[in-house]
Formats: sequence, structure tokens, C-alpha cells
Amino acid sequence: MNSHANCPAMGSGIGSAKSELATGQPWYKPVISVGADSEGRKHVYKAFRFSRGLLGRYFRFLALHEFKMLKKVEHLKFTPSQVHRHLGASPTIHYRFIEGNAIKAVAQSNGAPEGFFSQLFNDVKTMHQSGVVHLDLGNSGNVLVSREGHPVVIDFGSAIPTDKLPPMVKDWALRKDLIGVLKLWDRFDRESMPELLQDYFRKHYRKNIYTPKRFAKAARRWVTGYALFAPVPSLAKNRSEP
Repeated sequence: MNSHANCPAMGSGIGSAKSELATGQPWYKPVISVGADSEGRKHVYKAFRFSRGLLGRYFRFLALHEFKMLKKVEHLKFTPSQVHRHLGASPTIHYRFIEGNAIKAVAQSNGAPEGFFSQLFNDVKTMHQSGVVHLDLGNSGNVLVSREGHPVVIDFGSAIPTDKLPPMVKDWALRKDLIGVLKLWDRFDRESMPELLQDYFRKHYRKNIYTPKRFAKAARRWVTGYALFAPVPSLAKNRSEP
């Protein structure tokens, strides 16, 4: 089972990542491939096209940033581990390949595993305790189902550390992650979502603010503090287990 639906190739080490750069991949997107080391262990390679000039600096910054975010969370059981940087010609990071499939594919074929989203909800809170917010958890491609049926969070390119964020911005970022989880939960396994979380999701989820009407509503929520200071209910209070 391939853990990365957008992995274009299987190959050997960094060479496979570099070989994909000329196959029509958009220039601004990283190329993702899978390779095996000398002992047969699979790794994901994420490489950017440019390494020189202004674009090269920008992509090196992106690779370094994601590397730092992955290193902050690689000790967690639900994130990529064995994270390394490749310092050669192409800005590249690589980490251990995780067997699994995107939650969208799993849910649409067999349904979400029992307890999957409650575990994901709590895992994301654990990630926050490590000082990282993901900021793109509403994207179903960033949440995998492992072979054992457990959540795996990938793609930390949009993630940011929370230790230097102003309190209001940090609260917003933490809520954004959890609402992203609720978005997937509502989409793929709504029946198992506690009613209190359903109510919270309906009140606080917004698709985007890229229309004048939605932008005005969002601005009002920011001014009144309604969107910022309404905390996500604790899942522990909604679980049936003792």
C-alpha cells in the first residue's frame, strides 16, 4: 500500500527524486518519490527543482523549514520519522516511508476505521504539545491510514512552530488544526462524531473568506473575538469510555 498518493515513482535514493523533475511536474511543486536504501528500507524523497539563484534560495528555505518542523515531531508515533536533509544539488528532504493510504480512499472504499477520528483528534493535540501546528489538516491527502488502521499526519510544509506566536495567533492556529480534523470527521465518519463537536463544527467552520460577503463576516468575527476565543470542546468529555 502506497502511503503517498502523489508519489510518481519508485526508485533508488535521491536519483529517483531527481529523475522525476523533467516529467512535467509543475516547477513550483516539490517532486515526491520513493526509494530504498542499501538495506531495503524505503524512504520518501521530497525534492525541489531549483537550487540556484533567487528561486533556489526560496526552495532551500522551504526544504529547511519543513525539515525543522518534521524534526520537532518525528518522535511522535503518527508522524514521519528518520528525517534527513540532502545537501547536494537539489533542496531535498527524506524520511521513512509509511505503509498506508489517504483517508479519503480508505473511507470511500471501506469506511473509516473505528475510532480513527477520535484518535486523530487527540494525536493532533499531542502534536500541539510538541510546539507545532500543521495548518493544512483539512486536506484529506495529508492524513493517512496506516496498515494497522491508525492515523498518520504527513506534509509539514505549511506547519509553523508555536513557541514565538502571539497568544491570539497561537489560539487561532491551534483551532484551525482541530477544525481541519473536524472537517474530515464530518465528511468521512459523521455518525461517530460527538454531538457537541458537531455543533461546534457547524458554528465555526468556514470554507474560505475569498468573497466580499465571507470576508466581511470573518472581519466581524475577528473584531468581536467570537472566532478567536471560542475553544474547541475537549473530546474526553464526549467519549463513552470511562
